[in-house]
Amino acid sequence: MSTPLIIVLVLLLCATVTTLWLDARQRRMERQVEIALPTTEAATWVSIRRAAKASRWDMLYRLVNYQPDIVYSLHPSIVLLAGVTASSVVLYANYRLLQFSTPVVSIAAASGALLVVRGVFGWQRSRFTNQLFRQLPDAIQLVTSTVRSGLPVNEAFRAIAREMPQPTSGQFATVCSELNLGRAPQEAVEGIYQRTLIPEYAMLAVTLAVQLKAGGSLAETLQILADTVSQRVALAARAKALAGEVIFSSRALSLSPVIIGGLLYTINPQSIDLLFYDPTGNMLLAYAIGSVIVGHFVIRWMIRRETAL
Repeated sequence: MSTPLIIVLVLLLCATVTTLWLDARQRRMERQVEIALPTTEAATWVSIRRAAKASRWDMLYRLVNYQPDIVYSLHPSIVLLAGVTASSVVLYANYRLLQFSTPVVSIAAASGALLVVRGVFGWQRSRFTNQLFRQLPDAIQLVTSTVRSGLPVNEAFRAIAREMPQPTSGQFATVCSELNLGRAPQEAVEGIYQRTLIPEYAMLAVTLAVQLKAGGSLAETLQILADTVSQRVALAARAKALAGEVIFSSRALSLSPVIIGGLLYTINPQSIDLLFYDPTGNMLLAYAIGSVIVGHFVIRWMIRRETAL
């Protein structure tokens, strides 16, 4: 393996080790703050620190499609390791089979790592927002029941943080922390919309702002909003079900070249060797892989555009 490729691999491994070390130091600092301060004050300090970190690393977060306010099922260090693994596979494949130049394969390895990291973070974010969106009607219904019983909206938010499952309970726990700091309820709910970009939370924030300032029956307005959101959730589920056949077809189209190529290589390896050991074949193989990847993302974009509410 050539020296530039070894340097690229060493830099990627160093970046992974540095990320793991910084994350471990951050968790140690959080534990120390939780021990030194009461629970409410510790939560306040964590919130302030996270806001400053997001503003400092905002460009990097946008590049890798990372949202610091979202709870991911996979740790960011694991996602980074997946990106390093993808780039290592590209470099190894070029060393063993393909013969592209060092600048070209370095760009391909970096692009592959970036695509893997962005894809994994995007998949987790989509899963997080979908769960939050499906749980929203129950959360609004709980607020409606609490308000009808004569309790304030703040108590309804505390009930959601205690009784609702994740991720809704975690988001409303943040809302309760902001309410303890003196923030208005509608502004705290609007913060959920700013973190998750779910438009129904913006509707809930506007409803609270109008009713709390203009007066009127808040419970009736929230009940209408709960019915509307429930219809939107059902409509989104129906649109996803109708698009299931198209999604399956797109995945089949993306995987069919790999499956057919593997079968041809098993039956007659000489018919495929030209793609690996000839410079012209290498260019054709790179073009085919790029075309499949671009076609896959174009189909996904078209499906999302047609099924968006």
